[in-house]
Amino acid sequence: MLRRYILLVLFSTLMSNSILSQNSFTLSGQVRNAQSNELVSLAVLKLTPGTTKISTTIDGEFEFKNLNSGNYILTTTCLGYKKLEVPIVVDGSDKTINIRLEEDITQLGTVTLVSDKVQIEEKKFETQGFAAKTISTKNVKAQNIELNTLIDQTPGISVRQTGGLGSRANYSINGLSGSAVRFFIDGIPMEYFGSSFSINSLPVTLIDNIEVYKGVVPISLGADALGGAVNIKTQNYSKTALNASYSIGSFNTHQASVLGNWISPKSNLVIKNATFYNYTDNNYKVWGNDIYVSDPLTGTIDRTVKAERFNDGFKNFGTKFDVGFVNKKWTDQFFLGILYSDLYKEIQHGATMEVPFGERYYDQKTVMPSMVYKKKNLIKNIDVDVFSGYSMLNRQVVDTTKNKYNWYGEVIRRLPEGGEAGRPTLAISEESTFVNRVNLNYNINEDNVITVNHLFSSFNRINDDEMADIGFRTTDNYRKVDKNNAGISYQKKSFTKRLTTNLFGKYYGYDIDVKETELENNVYVPSYFNRKDDNYGFGLATSYKISNNWLFQASYEKAIRLPSTGEIFGNVAENVIPEYELKPEKSENINLGFRYNTLQQAKHNVVVTGNLFYRDVRDLIQQSTVIVSGIDYFLFENLSKILSKGVDLDVKYNFKKKISAVFAASYTDARDKDRYNPEGRFSHSYNSRLKNAPYFQFNTGLRYNFVNLIQKQSRTSVYWNTRYIHEFFRFWENIGKYDKDIIPTQFVNDIGVNYRFPKNKISMSLDLRNLFNEQVFDNFAIQKPGRGLYFKINYQIL
Repeated sequence: MLRRYILLVLFSTLMSNSILSQNSFTLSGQVRNAQSNELVSLAVLKLTPGTTKISTTIDGEFEFKNLNSGNYILTTTCLGYKKLEVPIVVDGSDKTINIRLEEDITQLGTVTLVSDKVQIEEKKFETQGFAAKTISTKNVKAQNIELNTLIDQTPGISVRQTGGLGSRANYSINGLSGSAVRFFIDGIPMEYFGSSFSINSLPVTLIDNIEVYKGVVPISLGADALGGAVNIKTQNYSKTALNASYSIGSFNTHQASVLGNWISPKSNLVIKNATFYNYTDNNYKVWGNDIYVSDPLTGTIDRTVKAERFNDGFKNFGTKFDVGFVNKKWTDQFFLGILYSDLYKEIQHGATMEVPFGERYYDQKTVMPSMVYKKKNLIKNIDVDVFSGYSMLNRQVVDTTKNKYNWYGEVIRRLPEGGEAGRPTLAISEESTFVNRVNLNYNINEDNVITVNHLFSSFNRINDDEMADIGFRTTDNYRKVDKNNAGISYQKKSFTKRLTTNLFGKYYGYDIDVKETELENNVYVPSYFNRKDDNYGFGLATSYKISNNWLFQASYEKAIRLPSTGEIFGNVAENVIPEYELKPEKSENINLGFRYNTLQQAKHNVVVTGNLFYRDVRDLIQQSTVIVSGIDYFLFENLSKILSKGVDLDVKYNFKKKISAVFAASYTDARDKDRYNPEGRFSHSYNSRLKNAPYFQFNTGLRYNFVNLIQKQSRTSVYWNTRYIHEFFRFWENIGKYDKDIIPTQFVNDIGVNYRFPKNKISMSLDLRNLFNEQVFDNFAIQKPGRGLYFKINYQIL
């Protein structure tokens, strides 16, 4: 397969070279902003006489081919600029000119110009050769939308939470889930920031855009992402600014954020701060087969109960403070930062909803100092990007009550020893992680770049529980893992930058070291576990631009994903038990995709992207459940052979900047391809779809923008979004004949309206989620919130 793919790339290269050599007379050049000298993307150019229109590339370049000698008028138009007409003489030879456009401030409002810039950046990111997608937050910052919901609307991605705001979430890209999908904040693995400063809690207001990679991930992110990666890029103001937002809504939900940035014009000293606060009771109603109440006298079970969640509150606070310098001779960016976050989360039940808890909860705190240094041309043609941080996390689970609750929130009996999850606990986990990432770019020239990346992390966890037997409470117990991820890539642009090729290799190494205490023959003895492993991967990503409208791309990677610390060591707070024997995941990932877009300035603008994918996975790590002392816990296990294939489709339509519509769909066929189980018997799950995993889903959305509806220079937007998930089996579809446990089809609708006051200082939003109060399920039939109404105000202070 790889050999055929390389031959296809070479054939396309030779064909494009042949086509280029046939052109006789060519008019080419660049379009720039006359004031700032910046390149202007997606400007429309027309030669008269003639009817052909072309648009400039992301680099502001244009090219007319096969021209006859003669006199022409070159007309250039672009939103936000004045129309320009230039006489051109083609005299039998190629000609190069530079066009400079004057800004026309009266032509468009700020919001429209920002929208155009967003689309330009999206196109630039999505044409690198990787199966990649960028999600802009420009249009949704004023809405009451969670980050998980925004990501869930991307084709090929499934976000599945164990409840409402602040609940544990599982992510899947093209059938690969869990930690196979890695998350980053500004290129730094998010796992090092702690779960209280995570994708479950970050407000959209603090985020500029989100980069999504499917299957094949560039080495610059420096992590072992087998199924894909999500890189969250935070706001990076280039001037002094201050923004604040506050939201209130159903289930006693409150969310607030403040984002500030101050720059000294003389010294280029920069002070930045991002702060957020979330609170919710999560007291929405749940019902179904897992929600029941037993009569203590007769034993009769009532499954018609509609109960309110009564122990699912969530509260967290996070702040990140940075001080440093920008645009100095010795650095482009240098920041020293400190992150602090804390989290309080009540635990309503275990891995399923059958057994409710009434008092179990956990809290945690994270402190992380860090350093960032970036410099282009530190040494001639070499760019440097360094990040170092040391994370310190403290978590405690509290479960000492002897009360046993039912779904009415009533105490129905007393437990003999206490502890709703099986035994009483005051478990404390102290975790420390050192992480250092170095990224080097060697720019041979503008068309050839070599990148080297290395990421080292060292994790250490110490557990203690004063409720445990005295013999288990040894202070020298530990759980450690060191990881080294390294990579090198070569990127080449050829044939007037129409063909972009990335060739890369990766190394993954880890060392697990565990010491704990076990009870043997009534004696407490130390137990040791150690494992070391080294793995190598490689890949190729390429894109070829046939025209200004059409781009094709393909990628291949032999990918490795090391088990995460949460999968190996478990997590008492989230009911996850440890599994030290987990093996690394290995996969052959292939993507074939295309992108089609019309001219940006046309009345009707259409962007269509599609992607075919193939994943041949060995030792897939998947979340499962296990019952211990009558309580459901999460457990991670290896599935020896999984084959996943499918297709993603994304369509965007825009009419005169007033009406926009989106449609995104994905179909995944992920099946167990191991004929025999570990005992050598025929596997009953052979050729079954992956259990508890959606395989067909789509999102649609429609937005209409009004200008000057209430006030002059005001802007009003109304929107409607819907999400469909087809029914799927909770367990292996081949097992059982009747009454199989099915997660039902889900069809959820959201509507809302947003109003921006003149000058764009203040915006207000009213959002109604789950309009028809559908019963929405996720992981192992855990129900999510029903209908909710939310109000948000956003104020751009500076």
